[in-house]
Amino acid sequence: MNKLPDAAAVADIIREVSRAEALSRFQSLAAHEITEKGPGDLVTIADLETERALERALGALLPGSVMVGEEAVAGNPGLLDALKTGDDLCWIIDPIDGTINYAHGVPLFATMVALVAGGEVVGGWIYDPVHDSMAMAEKGGGAYLDGRRIELGPGPGLARLSGCLHLTGYDRELAATAARNFDNVGPLLVLHCAGLEYQQMLNGRLHYAVYLRTNPWDHAPGLMLLGEAGGHTARLDGSAYDLNVIVHPSPLLAAVGEAAWHDLREHLFGLRNDM
Repeated sequence: MNKLPDAAAVADIIREVSRAEALSRFQSLAAHEITEKGPGDLVTIADLETERALERALGALLPGSVMVGEEAVAGNPGLLDALKTGDDLCWIIDPIDGTINYAHGVPLFATMVALVAGGEVVGGWIYDPVHDSMAMAEKGGGAYLDGRRIELGPGPGLARLSGCLHLTGYDRELAATAARNFDNVGPLLVLHCAGLEYQQMLNGRLHYAVYLRTNPWDHAPGLMLLGEAGGHTARLDGSAYDLNVIVHPSPLLAAVGEAAWHDLREHLFGLRNDM
């Protein structure tokens, strides 16, 4: 297996490409530069050009590596097979996370990249080009936000846990239970950009996020960062996140710590912690 690249060199590539291809086009797209991959699923010229530029630059940094980009997978779902356990080094690329925000001129979007070796995520990067904020982590090397190492504490008590709660698509009873229990937790905030939601957990403004859709480009970078910072993530049924499982009946709960994860599972979703 090839030697893994320097995390800072990867960050420099992501920063340069995101600013040149995504930020430069922000709030200046023509109508024909925004299309739909499916109902309500937007893609812009900036998504496509950012992904292509990242593929070129990351491929040059790590010759022979495989690219698994969100937009490429939309045209060829078989690319996801590269993420399964093997000897290939794979880059997972989300050129613009929060495309709906981006397409409507809302400055809440990010570029996300993860590196997978032997079926395991070994590096993660999330870059917010609007605020020039970079989060990055290597397996076993800790998580960093704008050069500062992040070590998450236990978080506040249940009543002060602020989070991001997406209820659409859940099991009806589970969603109804969470809706009844809103008063048990702190304020809710939905940014419609998983990358920024993971960054907000790193900087202490959010303490948890719950997701039903778990595409690898939406979550592999963030889960690497959160785990290296001391956070805890699992599906509500207790099972671990799997890169190769996109559709799953149990939502993914990412939290700043294991104690917060169990408190939310019990007091927000009404599930017994006797797994």
